[in-house]
Amino acid sequence: MNSSEYYIDLFLIYMKSERGATLNTLKAYEKDLRQFLSFISKEGLEIYTVSKDIIRDFIVLLTESRYNKNSIIRKLSTLRRFYKFMVKRGFMNENPLVSLFSPKQEKVLPNFLTQSEMERLIENIPLDNPLGIRDRAIIEILYSTGVRIGELVQLDISNIKDNRQILIKGKGNKERIVFLGDYALKSLKRYLEEVRPKLVRDAGERALFLSRFGTRLTCRSIERMMEKYGIQIGKDISPHTIRHSFATHLLENGADLRAVQELLGHSDLSTTQKYTHITLERLKEIYKKTHPRA
Repeated sequence: MNSSEYYIDLFLIYMKSERGATLNTLKAYEKDLRQFLSFISKEGLEIYTVSKDIIRDFIVLLTESRYNKNSIIRKLSTLRRFYKFMVKRGFMNENPLVSLFSPKQEKVLPNFLTQSEMERLIENIPLDNPLGIRDRAIIEILYSTGVRIGELVQLDISNIKDNRQILIKGKGNKERIVFLGDYALKSLKRYLEEVRPKLVRDAGERALFLSRFGTRLTCRSIERMMEKYGIQIGKDISPHTIRHSFATHLLENGADLRAVQELLGHSDLSTTQKYTHITLERLKEIYKKTHPRA
């Protein structure tokens, strides 16, 4: 048998080439697997010699180390995928997690901005400098489309289609179309006409959004930018906050749940349904505040 590291590398290659996993997903898989490998190495075990009891011991360690339930569930999901791969490829005869139950997931409502907070966030971005124009375009597109940050940074100019459409390559290399509203379209046009030509340094650069150095913007750069603008309105904001706001506002204004699922690129409707909990909570709030006998 080869070393545990060898099988982890094989799994990551498989998830990237055959399953289309994103860079962030691959990093999470690798982090989880190496944490597990570090745990079993202390017992003198290889990753292909573990039993169900060892997995249980790992869960106990995570619990005692005060990992929350959702983090533990995610790590177990990584191990399930890994061992399913090991059995499928004939490296192991039995999956040690096959009859192991995961803890019940905690329901955490996504963080989102109200419609007025969203307006305030956008209006506070200055348009008197090139980077402000770029940042406004980024946030307008995130809010207009609900795309993930990883999908946004991968956009090339060629992804912008006629009649306000953007072609998105999402998780598992699945393609979908999202739409630009009037404000997002106006912001994007201004960025493309006034700012991008000044930022670009290589004529062959195809990335839609560029850094001040003329290179493709990274996820971390956009996260820092969002944090900065969030502070200005007294809110803790990330790109995912905008995605959550996009979905919540659509549902609040009467959008069909399945349409929102398609726009978000969710393969499972249950993933989208968490946003209905938000709108129900808002309705309860409004009811309590406005009904005379609530």
